Amino acid sequence: MAEAFNANVAAAKDALNAFIVATPEKALEAAKATDEKRAKGEPLGKMGGVPIGMKDLFATAGVQTTAASHILEGFTPEYESTVSRKLWEAGAGMLGKLNLDQFAMGSSNETSYFGNVVSPWRRNDGGNAPLAPGGSSGGSSAAVAARLCPAATGTDTGGSIRQPAAFTGITGVKPTYGRCSRWG
Repeated sequence: MAEAFNANVAAAKDALNAFIVATPEKALEAAKATDEKRAKGEPLGKMGGVPIGMKDLFATAGVQTTAASHILEGFTPEYESTVSRKLWEAGAGMLGKLNLDQFAMGSSNETSYFGNVVSPWRRNDGGNAPLAPGGSSGGSSAAVAARLCPAATGTDTGGSIRQPAAFTGITGVKPTYGRCSRWG
């Protein structure tokens, strides 16, 4: 599964610009660890090898975290956000860091230093103009809608999960305030 999604991410890189950085090795490491646990009859974890996209607002140890801003380009934290740490502990693998509106301040995904995210959907009027996936979690919604990943993280203060999910025809859930840690 990780290999198939890694191939999808690579194939859609230029077309959608959903990922700021791909981490195929992280997805494969989680898949391998899950396969080894399965072979030993050990519990796999709730996310056992599932490859996901990580919104580039969450700190990920050893992987660049930019919040889609030029001023953070090259920042590689030595620590893990609580959300990502819990996902890795549950066995999830990371396909890469997803594009977003810079510092999650936008609703179109057109403010990223790394370029606009494009919706995988196309216009129904015959035109070729790209469609915005919404924001700020537009990279997340575009990646899931295009089947680049089976799931992705997002953040939502004023609709930043729900609006892009609606724009791209997927389901997005805003966790109850306080349910997910905001650390990292």
